Amino acid sequence: MSERGTKPVHVRDVPADVVDILQARARARGMSLTAYLRNYLVDMAAKPTMEEWMGAATDRDWGVDGGIIRRTIREIREEGDEK
Repeated sequence: MSERGTKPVHVRDVPADVVDILQARARARGMSLTAYLRNYLVDMAAKPTMEEWMGAATDRDWGVDGGIIRRTIREIREEGDEK
């Protein structure tokens, strides 16, 4: 958890059937709904979204110049066209 502790979060207008399902899942684990949802949110925040993951992967310096990669791909394609 963060150095700042915790903050309350309120979620309104959750469909009753969804709350029932979540309460049942929490009970099955011997947890309160609040504890179950808190753990779920902590787990969700710990994992990057696909956009975050892609951004981190494409922002890396792979040690190879992008121009060289594009030129090499173009040359390979041109060789294939000649055959």
